Amino acid sequence: MTKKTINLWILFAVSIVISALLISVFVKALKLVLMAILVLALTPVVFFILRRFFPAKKDSSDKLGKRD
Repeated sequence: MTKKTINLWILFAVSIVISALLISVFVKALKLVLMAILVLALTPVVFFILRRFFPAKKDSSDKLGKRD
């Protein structure tokens, strides 16, 4: 094998390793973004469900008074 062929195979192997690293970083970032989107989307739903199960206690002091 000539030096040119060896350089080609080394460059090919290094490019595969770098591509695998970039893909794994991209997938991790994609998971993080997807988790953030899901949390932001589900927070209002969970909030309203919890408010339905645990309603706020209202008494007479919560009402607005009349103006004089």
